[in-house]
Amino acid sequence: MSNIDINEKKRTTTLGFVLLTDANFDWPRFRHELKENWDISFSDEIKDGAVVFKVDDYNVACSLLPNPIPNNEAENCAKNNMLWKDGAAEVAKHAAHVMIAVMAGEDYDAVEANVIFAKIASAMLRLKNTIGVYKNPTVFEKNFYIEVAEHIKKDMLPIPIMLHIGMYLNNDKLLCGFTYGMRTYGREEMEVVGTKAQPQTLFNFMLAISDYVINGDVELKDGETVGFTDDQHLPITLSAATSFPGNSLKIGFMT
Repeated sequence: MSNIDINEKKRTTTLGFVLLTDANFDWPRFRHELKENWDISFSDEIKDGAVVFKVDDYNVACSLLPNPIPNNEAENCAKNNMLWKDGAAEVAKHAAHVMIAVMAGEDYDAVEANVIFAKIASAMLRLKNTIGVYKNPTVFEKNFYIEVAEHIKKDMLPIPIMLHIGMYLNNDKLLCGFTYGMRTYGREEMEVVGTKAQPQTLFNFMLAISDYVINGDVELKDGETVGFTDDQHLPITLSAATSFPGNSLKIGFMT
């Protein structure tokens, strides 16, 4: 059972942290990488290790904090990343972090904000003393994050770094999976409960269904079915979630 708490409040900020091995931050190099990779430039002055600049209709704030994230929070969240075997140990090496906030008011769009965040964070990760991105409830390894962010250049959403896919074994020792982040994009979180699928198969399915919903602006509904082939009709049930507070859409995948 997951102990992740999902906040359903409407957000107007996308927030995350780039973890550093030391408290040095190469601001000129960051400017270069941002311009070189994403054609984003800013002339704003760096004051007290922080800068605020505009990207389209969003304000982006980057602030260097010369200390680790407290209470082993990042290390514990790194354990949620099933794709990074030594993630917790690597994250434990961080000695400082940069907070990235992408903000807007009434015009805030979660998809747009997360794409901008991915551009800023991936440019920052190209600096030598970076480890990864802490974005609750997980930490993404730097090379993985950079590689996935490149999808944006092909007009694709970087879904694997826009949300979290979690998995666990239930009391019957059956594999279960859940999304964390769909509510950010105005959709219900999704779960697969008690599947016979292998972990990689389940993970790929959860990513595919998330991509389908976010990219296609699709609303899955209770009592309907969903599938990726003509003969695949997976039942959808809206009920109390097993992994977190509130409801979720249960997808009957290989149950």
